[in-house]
Amino acid sequence: MKLEGITPEREQLIASVMNEGRRMSARTVVFHAAIADRLGLNASDHKCADLICNETGPITAGRLAEITGLSTGAITGVVDRLEKAGFVARVPDPEDRRRVVITGVTGRTPDIRHMFLPMMEGMAKLCDKYSNDELSLIAGFMQRCGAITDAQIVNMQAAKATPSAAGAPTAESPENLDKIAVDGG
Repeated sequence: MKLEGITPEREQLIASVMNEGRRMSARTVVFHAAIADRLGLNASDHKCADLICNETGPITAGRLAEITGLSTGAITGVVDRLEKAGFVARVPDPEDRRRVVITGVTGRTPDIRHMFLPMMEGMAKLCDKYSNDELSLIAGFMQRCGAITDAQIVNMQAAKATPSAAGAPTAESPENLDKIAVDGG
């Protein structure tokens, strides 16, 4: 990717940020795969459990399929495995007893949390090396990167649903990312 109108030094710094982001993403995938393996789960099951227990709260299987991009059949298998392993339970929807929602089971939480403690402690020590202003800048950058990633997930899912839309310019197209980087979305 060639950036227009910037110094070679800035171009190199931007490339370095993007490269380190890619490397961090790969490390994160490998880290979560290792945790999933320790828990006797596969990576998709682990991340679905994380979504249910830490992000969405009680959720229908259909909505979980929408969020993850997995088929409803695949989600049924994920939920079956997570329920058998004691991470989630199927419970009647309190608003519509004909429906079932998937909810996290707190009993397995300590099994997972202790695996993250060394990572959390290491990151806390790293944060000690930065000022509050620097940490605020880093957190804001990470949040805006997350917003860009979320937008691209939506674009990819939309392109999958309507193949003719693939490659069509969007608000999150490269030429429009400066607005996201400044405004946060």
